[in-house]
Amino acid sequence: MVEEGRKKAEYRSSIRSKTLIRNALVSLMQEKPFEKITITDIVRRADINRGTFYAHFKDSREVLERIRSDALSEIKDAIYSIPADVVIRNPEPLLLKLSEFLAEDGTYYKMLLSTSGIQEFLNSIKSITLEYLMNSDYAKKQLDRNAFVSRLDFLVSAVTGIYYDIVLGSVPETLGSAPSFICYMLKPYLPK
Repeated sequence: MVEEGRKKAEYRSSIRSKTLIRNALVSLMQEKPFEKITITDIVRRADINRGTFYAHFKDSREVLERIRSDALSEIKDAIYSIPADVVIRNPEPLLLKLSEFLAEDGTYYKMLLSTSGIQEFLNSIKSITLEYLMNSDYAKKQLDRNAFVSRLDFLVSAVTGIYYDIVLGSVPETLGSAPSFICYMLKPYLPK
């Protein structure tokens, strides 16, 4: 019983330390480029010692990868929450969900999308979305599968790019207006 209590306390402490480290890195990335952030910066901001940092991560790049991995997992959950066949015919519910998701912590996602190596992260989102849509009944019924895949790849790339630009503030759209704007742009390509 005492051993189980100790393990639970260690687990909570581990989660707390990892959260402090990730939050410290996110906070620091709002102040300076990722490449200029040192382990010393992170441990000072997190108010932990270096040993605690190295017990969980080997370097700051691994922390950033964990942040990206967690974000991808959350985005995947949002995407998979609506049946793919519904999305193919009407993507607005999914786009509303994604916009709400991104708006919950806009500063965080802006920081994440501003870091170097972001293309890999965006490609992962695109791959998750394509896999999800390609497993729909509608996709499976397409006679010219290659043409369908190419068209779908184009549309998913466009939507991913628009969200990227909106989050970074480089287009005049907002996360609130994105779903209707994107659906308007996609309308000619959606099944009747």
